[in-house]
Amino acid sequence: MAIQLQEFAKQVLFGTTIEEKLSFPREAIIDTQPGSAFTTPRELTRPKHLMLRDDGVSAKHPSQAKLVDERERGKLLHFFGNHELLATELMALAILKFPDAPASFRRGLLETLKDEQIHTRLYMHRMQQCGVEFGELPLSDYFWKSVSSMEDPLDYVTRLSLTFEQANLDYSREYAKVFNTVGDLATAKILDKIYHDEIDHVGFGLKWFRKWKASGKTDWEAYRERLVFPLSPARAKGNDFNSTGRLDAGLDSDFIQDLEIFQQSRGRTPSVHWFNPQAEQTAAANASTHAETPLQSDLAYLPAYLSRQDDLLIMSAQPTPEFLRQIQSYGFHLPEILLTPKNCAPVITRKINDLRPWAWTPDSVDFFRPHLDTVTQPRPADALWNDGIRELFSKSWSANWVSKLADDSPADWLAPCEVYGKPANNLDELLSLRAHYAALGYPNIVCKAPFGTAANGIRCLLEGESIGAALDKWLHTIWAEQGSVLIEPWLERVYDFSVQFEQRDAGLKPLAFTRMVNNRRGQFSGIITNGFTKGLAPELTRFLMTRAANGRPRTFEHYESQIAPALAAELSTKQFQGPLGIDAFVYRDAEQQLRLKPVVEINPRTTMGRIAHALEQHNAAGAVGFFQIITRAQLKKSPASNFAEWAKQLTATHPVQLTDEPKPRIRSGSFPLTDPLQAKQFLAVYHVRESIDRLPL
Repeated sequence: MAIQLQEFAKQVLFGTTIEEKLSFPREAIIDTQPGSAFTTPRELTRPKHLMLRDDGVSAKHPSQAKLVDERERGKLLHFFGNHELLATELMALAILKFPDAPASFRRGLLETLKDEQIHTRLYMHRMQQCGVEFGELPLSDYFWKSVSSMEDPLDYVTRLSLTFEQANLDYSREYAKVFNTVGDLATAKILDKIYHDEIDHVGFGLKWFRKWKASGKTDWEAYRERLVFPLSPARAKGNDFNSTGRLDAGLDSDFIQDLEIFQQSRGRTPSVHWFNPQAEQTAAANASTHAETPLQSDLAYLPAYLSRQDDLLIMSAQPTPEFLRQIQSYGFHLPEILLTPKNCAPVITRKINDLRPWAWTPDSVDFFRPHLDTVTQPRPADALWNDGIRELFSKSWSANWVSKLADDSPADWLAPCEVYGKPANNLDELLSLRAHYAALGYPNIVCKAPFGTAANGIRCLLEGESIGAALDKWLHTIWAEQGSVLIEPWLERVYDFSVQFEQRDAGLKPLAFTRMVNNRRGQFSGIITNGFTKGLAPELTRFLMTRAANGRPRTFEHYESQIAPALAAELSTKQFQGPLGIDAFVYRDAEQQLRLKPVVEINPRTTMGRIAHALEQHNAAGAVGFFQIITRAQLKKSPASNFAEWAKQLTATHPVQLTDEPKPRIRSGSFPLTDPLQAKQFLAVYHVRESIDRLPL
């Protein structure tokens, strides 16, 4: 005797035993009495041991490394089994909620439901063989909460077919490979079957999605519009993006490409990044500067390399899909881009973890002011920017602070306190300091704006050189705007580096030592990664890496045991928290002995060294990198007419070569880190080579 489709769906959805949920009748199933529309039940009916947890308690997903253990494999199959059972129940719910849907759609739901029942049984049997009983671990209700509120059949195919089932095109194929690798061919075979079934399921949903979507919309536009946060296209893909399976399911290439680069939080509360590189200028003015500079717009993507999965990056222009796909193909994750018009505060409607501008200065405090109280651990505006933090940006403050520290250090390999600068408030004081340093054996001096960068805040005055009109004008401008000019000896630098720190409640933590490449004037040229001492003269290597009493290289130990604790105390009194960099260099003194000047300047903000440290994590073992900023002036010296043409030639000449690893790293190649199609004045570039002598230094 035939069974009505509605009755079978009720058996699956409201069954109190696993057999009721997973048994498929031998009798014919007909759909002549679809009945009235059901509402979604408040709670999903299940056997007691398979009830869903809605209290946040969840089982820990075993890592791939643990899957060599059979029971750990059983735990993973427990996750998969719950997903398949939920899909079965959601399909039954769709049959009951939408009795007026086309008969062929309802018949298609029945066929996919039958597949899901088989998948669940396969997983149950295999996990039992691995020593795990279905229901012994907590079962998540996420799928149920995400899909069961569907309001029409288009909602169903959008959420289940095109989101969760599409994601399984990645997960099933990825884990089939993993299980093959650990020798579990039985489970790999199950996952391979499920993968091919999912292609059909996604294709089924896609057919009806195209029939019901809004006219005039592309598949991608309609799909994005139908999903409501926190559900987003980010849920429609896994870690190992599978374009082939999506093409086989019928998705078009434009949809696939847009999905591949799409990013949005999958649940983790994101951090929000923003590039505001004019820190020293706004610190000097102690006020916001609202105009977006070419440096800011061209390099706005750089904080992406510091972001974590699900983070947001504020930009005024969307990077091109070509650029994003290229970066992603090299192993970099993509943050979600939050487009915000220039000079406008960002609109952030969801919960956020923290705000991470390049620097906390008056402009970023104003920019983020509407959101300061909405982060997980809010800090008042006067803790983000105050007179004490402003002092940290001043080279005069850091010179005074470190000279006192140098007074207490008898080590003959460190710079004496006399090499640290002193402020001159007018021309007479400058000339007096020049004579003072000459008497100490330093005939050449350098003049620094207290709030300035090496690019435009330094002027040299060599022995016997008079103060010309251009220098005189610059000096009087700085005196008028900043009150003083820092005067210090010009030293014969032989090696530049920076130290990256993070200041938190627990203190100042050293994160990395990064090797800088500066020109003769001390201006930034780039940063070498994974090559702190590679290619150096033996004398310089010995100087840097001589062991301290505790066995650590003395250079590292000095920052860890001397600089960091002393500076942390100062930072705490000023309420400073966040990233900080210290620039330093090794120089030759008058006796041609090497000495370390451990603090050239303190940068209480994110630095290019921090970006370089993040990039280094993508180098293959033994490979070295060079991170640099190309300027328009450098571009003009090349045959290329624009940055896009220059970058195309670069990547063609030095194509990126990746390692053969589960998470590939870069063995060699050169590529842009910011979008060359949008660059006007600046372009960030990264070069990786197998040896330092092959880098374009």
